[in-house]
Formats: sequence, structure tokens, C-alpha cells
Amino acid sequence: MSIKKTNVRSIFIDKYGLYPYVRIVDEEIMSTLYFIRHGQASFGKDDYDELSDTGHRQARILAHYFEVMGRRFDAIYTGTLSRHLKTAEAMLAHLNEVKAPVPPVRQLEGLNEYPTHDIFPALAPAAVAADPTLATDVAALMKDRRAFQRVFEAVMGLWASGTHAVPGLMTWQDFKGKVNRAIDEIMKHDGTGKNVAVFTSGGTISVAVQRTLGLGETGAMKIAEQLVNTSVTRFKCTRDRIMMATFNEYAHLERENDGKLITYR
Repeated sequence: MSIKKTNVRSIFIDKYGLYPYVRIVDEEIMSTLYFIRHGQASFGKDDYDELSDTGHRQARILAHYFEVMGRRFDAIYTGTLSRHLKTAEAMLAHLNEVKAPVPPVRQLEGLNEYPTHDIFPALAPAAVAADPTLATDVAALMKDRRAFQRVFEAVMGLWASGTHAVPGLMTWQDFKGKVNRAIDEIMKHDGTGKNVAVFTSGGTISVAVQRTLGLGETGAMKIAEQLVNTSVTRFKCTRDRIMMATFNEYAHLERENDGKLITYR
């Protein structure tokens, strides 16, 4: 990809290091990472990891929107989950349909979501012990989205706090570590002058936002709750620095004038 000359500068402010400093970087050597949350999965079904009909539609709408906006990507990354791959496949299919160049695709396990199927049974008893009113919600967990959300917030808050260690269960710190290693891998390979699509999950995006804004664990968990399916969160990066540019964009869904497309689960 040829890089146009520009006088634009971007500023990295590292206020979390031992010695705070400002670093000015030429825009021409930076990449833009488009972190894309997967389309709506199959909540309440036997296999949550498959996209719902709405999820497939969201993915197709996003692919068309990128085409309308003239957005081309130099590289594509996905997690290894079906909902990541199916969301990415919609864009690949559209590129083939319009006979546009198809960039290389890499799968990184570090882009996968945290293991809620392990976390919930391990920590739900502790969440109910702390708040007995959650018992009714636990009973309706996979049938009532609001019940799921209340239990989700309580259980994931305990998990992120690190106060309830369970042998063999991935910790929040372990999860953050694997996500950040995946981000470092992307920056290392495609951190110079490229547009990069990253198909992943809400928890992964929340770690990226936490990393760039210096948020605490509670703040990071709240980020995940706000992410719309197929929303786009952009980051500017070099090979060794990253900052957030936009958060949770879903204009591609809003322009359809169908409120049923704005989903969070």
C-alpha cells in the first residue's frame, strides 16, 4: 500500500508511565485498527456462538456500509469463534461480489471472548450469596434478557475484581494478558500506514479501551455492556503505541431505520 505524504500529526500522551511524556507521531506512519464486535449471537439457543438471523443481517449491512464509504482494508484479523468468523465472512463475501481485493485474514485466539460458560457456574453462587434477590434471575437466566443482564453484571464484577479465585478458572488478569498480546501482535505486523479490520467480542474491545484510557476493572466491564453488535471502535496505532479514536460506532445500523437492529446480546 502506498502512503501519502501528510503534515498531520497525532499526539500520544502516556500519563501512566513512570515519567509522563508527550509523543508526536506522523499520521502517515500510523495504522487505524477497526475493532468490530460480532453480529448478534443466538441468545437462549443450544449454540450461542452461531449468529442469529439478525446477526447475519447486521454483518451484511456493515459490509455494505464499508463499501459505500469506500473503506478498504489491508489486513483482517478475527478470533476463532464462529460468531467472529461469520461476521467477517459477510465482508469477504461482499468484497468478492464487487470484485474488490480481498486482504489476508489471520485468526488469533487472543481475540476470543472471556469464557462466560465457565465463569457463570463458578461464580453465580457467590453473586447470589452477596445479593439473594438474584436467585430468581439465575433461574430465568437464558430466557429473560434482563435477568441475564443483572446476573451478568454481578458475576462479571466479581470475576473482574479478583476477590473470588476459583481453581482452574481463567482470571480477568489472564484474559487481559492474552488480549493485549493479540493487540501487540497486530500492531507489530500491521502498525504502519494500514487500515486493519479486527472481528472480535465485547470483552476484548473493553480491554483495548481500558488499555488506551487507563480505566480500572469496573470501568472496563461497563464498557463491554455498551457495545452494540457490529459496532466499530477505532484505534490509531504505531508498532509500539496505541490510542482510541472513536467508540461504539453503529451509524450503519441507524441508517436502516429499524430499531430491532440495535442489539446488545
